[in-house]
Amino acid sequence: SSGINAEYGDLLMIFFKNGLPGNDNPYIINGDFVDRGPASVEVSILLFSLSLLYPNSFLVNRGNHEDVIMNKRYGFTTELVKKYGTLANRISKGFEGVFRVLPLITVVDNSVLICHGGVSDITDLQYINQIPRHKYASILRPPMKTNADGEEEVDLIEWRQMLDLLWSDPKAALGCEPNTFRGGGTYFGPDISGGILDKHNFKLLIRSHECKPDGYDVVHDGRVITVFSASNYYEAGSNLGAYIKLLPNHKPQFIQFSATENTKQLPLCSRVSKVESSALRDLRTQMFANKGRLLAAFQSHDPEGTGFISMNEWAESMSGVLNLDLPWRTLRSKLAEQEEDTGKIKYATCFTDGNLEGSIANKQVTETIYRQRNILETIFRLLDTDNSGLLSREELRAGCELLAKHNGSISLSSDELDNLVDTMDINKDGEINFNEFLESFRMVDNKFANGNM
Repeated sequence: SSGINAEYGDLLMIFFKNGLPGNDNPYIINGDFVDRGPASVEVSILLFSLSLLYPNSFLVNRGNHEDVIMNKRYGFTTELVKKYGTLANRISKGFEGVFRVLPLITVVDNSVLICHGGVSDITDLQYINQIPRHKYASILRPPMKTNADGEEEVDLIEWRQMLDLLWSDPKAALGCEPNTFRGGGTYFGPDISGGILDKHNFKLLIRSHECKPDGYDVVHDGRVITVFSASNYYEAGSNLGAYIKLLPNHKPQFIQFSATENTKQLPLCSRVSKVESSALRDLRTQMFANKGRLLAAFQSHDPEGTGFISMNEWAESMSGVLNLDLPWRTLRSKLAEQEEDTGKIKYATCFTDGNLEGSIANKQVTETIYRQRNILETIFRLLDTDNSGLLSREELRAGCELLAKHNGSISLSSDELDNLVDTMDINKDGEINFNEFLESFRMVDNKFANGNM
């Protein structure tokens, strides 16, 4: 994702839709996460914290707004003054120090080149890799060096390499020319991008730097992609935000979203709670799908059958079975009960969440459904034709009509379809997200198991 532009709601929306970052769910943030919006500090602290927590799977590139001069022009410095008063200058220096050392480029699997702006006819990746980028507090005010005559001058080659990476935009025509609109960087054509990609055997160049109505844009014969993650950038309804999921073959999948005004107006604790609840729901789903193995692991530490094991034994079992490197001791209060006197874990309480297990009679059916989550997600993505992450009434209707063509016994009237949508739309917002879709399958099997259908 990229171009968050200090919009905390958009960042949380991405985490809500795509899942929280982790070693098994990597992220690349492609610059421009400060300025313009109201929450540069909050966005930055969250990104930096995740980068420290997951140094190999949460990466943050530098954009043209991670720049001390840009911050003075476009809002970040003003935000610091409003929030921290006389401490603002000191805090600004701290942010500046981090911005200086952020990477300019990330390469994924030697196949996908990711940078904030773009490239030019002089871009040299080997040269860029050697640049001491910490010297550049601002790309707009490059550092001086002393030449052979003792005079100070700008290292134009070095400066242009960085400037072009952060400030350039693609164009349809061939060639490369100065970006007069921005006053820095270049307009680069398909021959320029293609030459660099071919030279290094890369498939794609993913960049950001421009607001797009749909949140993304694909040019240069599909080899250059722009992604912009700040929805409603100019005003409400002006554009969608988007992020890219790279599939195993490096094929990009575009996920669009819009952080609604209602979402943006929620208190910070409520927005964080929504993300946390989604993550815990997914975690409990994995726990239930592996209930048999978890119980076996717990019981191996409880040969007397007391129903209790130590915190260390519980954490070890959770980590070993689920193969997830999580802070289990911190999460324990949300996952299992602990006996006050002994501190031991009552491990059976890991599986008492009614939203997951339902009745004892149908536990095998429900467990099977949760194990088939990937299949259900594939069906959901096929129905979600606009890749919005939500199923509309029209998309569900089209899916049912397609199913009817292949199975003459299945046919839904308009009223029946409306009833189906209303039933699946648990939060009654008019659309169906994946959690509602998955939950609907579980509820249907509950009714079958209880003889209600």
